[in-house]
Amino acid sequence: MAFTSLKQQVKNIGELKFGWTTFTISFKKALSSDGEACLGLTDFDKLEIHLDDSMKENALRVTLLHEILHVVFSTMGLRAEDEDSSAELKTTNEFIVESTTRGLLLLRELNPELWNLIYD
Repeated sequence: MAFTSLKQQVKNIGELKFGWTTFTISFKKALSSDGEACLGLTDFDKLEIHLDDSMKENALRVTLLHEILHVVFSTMGLRAEDEDSSAELKTTNEFIVESTTRGLLLLRELNPELWNLIYD
């Protein structure tokens, strides 16, 4: 059995289903947000998750989960009203824990292959 890199496995899956929509997962060169280099971006307008193509394999799993959690938290209502990343959020520990729990269970239920890839 040939070894398949984590990056290739993510490319083969290629999407994140999240009930209300499906996000395309792709690799791009030279990602930036507000002029700063970054390893991942979630575009809610285009329903896309972009991962930096030059990222080292050991950073991919955590970056992918980071971007997925943006989708989880936004879906569960943990976001600034206008998705402004500089806006302060005020909430409770219980709300964050409950939202994360539900979001991760939804991730596992709708994306078992992606779940196994992240938590393998």
